[in-house]
Amino acid sequence: MSDTYELTLSIRLPGTLCDGELAELRGCLGLAEALEVEEAHGGPPALLADRGALTAAADGWAMTAHRDVGAGEFDALGGLLCRLAELTGIPGPVVVGQLRSLESTLAGPVVVRRGAVEWPVP
Repeated sequence: MSDTYELTLSIRLPGTLCDGELAELRGCLGLAEALEVEEAHGGPPALLADRGALTAAADGWAMTAHRDVGAGEFDALGGLLCRLAELTGIPGPVVVGQLRSLESTLAGPVVVRRGAVEWPVP
């Protein structure tokens, strides 16, 4: 069995995010202008570089991303996913996306609950 997975993120974020939070999100997506700011301030790495988008929506922001992930990357991505869940402002469990094995047609939800990511893998 492969230890590579397809991760698809889809997160709605409120319109009340400050400029610093938006810069942080853009930095995670590897957007050039944000990378300079994040690198200068020791921000999070661009774990989703060239893999997604941050789009203005009528009620806030929509962040989407899609990439292949190795099982060894779960810890690094977990911190980012917890931060994204925190930014949603939702107090309970937050579904931030889905994960599927490259050998499967079924995906399971990626849930952030109480500051920890619940990965749907064995």
